[in-house]
Amino acid sequence: MTQKKLAELAGVSVATVSKAFSGSREIGEKTKAKIFDIAKKAGCFDTYYKSVRERPLVALIFPEAESEYYGRQIDMLERALAARGADTIIGFTHFDRATEARLFSELAYKMKVDGVIVSGACEMISNSDEIPLVVLNEIDTRGKNADKVTVEYSEGMAKLAKTLKELGHRTVGFFGEPLTIYKEAMLRRALRREGLPIYDKYFLCSEYRFVNAGEDCMRRLLETNDLPDVIVGAYDEIAYGAMRVAREAGIKLPDTLSFVGINDVTATAYFDLPLSSLHVGYEL
Repeated sequence: MTQKKLAELAGVSVATVSKAFSGSREIGEKTKAKIFDIAKKAGCFDTYYKSVRERPLVALIFPEAESEYYGRQIDMLERALAARGADTIIGFTHFDRATEARLFSELAYKMKVDGVIVSGACEMISNSDEIPLVVLNEIDTRGKNADKVTVEYSEGMAKLAKTLKELGHRTVGFFGEPLTIYKEAMLRRALRREGLPIYDKYFLCSEYRFVNAGEDCMRRLLETNDLPDVIVGAYDEIAYGAMRVAREAGIKLPDTLSFVGINDVTATAYFDLPLSSLHVGYEL
């Protein structure tokens, strides 16, 4: 039985039911007893009842912590939640949608966390009980009973394309991997709006990730003996790998070939050859 149905049977709101099971002092004992009695008769009391904790517990579900992009978000969220009196628990999906849905169910129903923040696809997550859920992605959250926070990549890509044109670049390439296809699509649209040509031969996707992806794409491009003016890495680590291979091949950077990254990771400041990068502002 869903919390919505319980609310209907008890003659209260879904929020009241949720607060009752969370031990909120806002709900009177008489109302709690009524809701609990209905839940016990329906056999779902243990599903919804949350033991009272000293501090709220929020679950973070992320693909990984290997990349600085996700690691910085996790650290930022943990610090922000701690400042607001909440503890965190973290689960990693490794980009597997079934694992994402399983973790949501385990954390929401068995560990009975007070809220969930997910950075992922969310396609297989069911949230019919309206558990507090925030999605960090540009996905369609209709039917998920979730709030959404997104990074405005499309606007950033538009500014990037405009800047490249103003700097005199006319041929633009893109190095990515399967998880960054959406960035490639945004860049293509932005380049078209600026009237810049799109050459598919300069848009490469690697089966690898991070530095290895950049190295792979650059080696493949070098085999064609045809270079664009500038290459955009789907994220900074890809640009790093491509730059290393290009320099080893004797290409003068940035005179012969320029690079741009995305995410503006902290390591950029420590490289002997500066890398321009599109900053992603997700700070709270």
